Amino acid sequence: MNLEAGFRFTIFLALFGFTNYLMMLKRYENDLKKRQIKQKHRIAVLYPKGTFISV
Repeated sequence: MNLEAGFRFTIFLALFGFTNYLMMLKRYENDLKKRQIKQKHRIAVLYPKGTFISV
C-alpha cells in the first residue's frame, strides 16, 4: 500500500513539475518577444520615419 502511494506521489510530482515547466517556458517566450518588440521600437525612434527601420 505504501509503495503504491509512493508511486502515485512520484507521478503526481512529475506531472506537476512538467506543467510548471511548460508554463514558465511559455512565460519566458512571451517576455522575450515583448523585449524584442520594445528594443526594435527604441531603435526605430532614433531614426526618421520611413528611412531605416519601420516597426
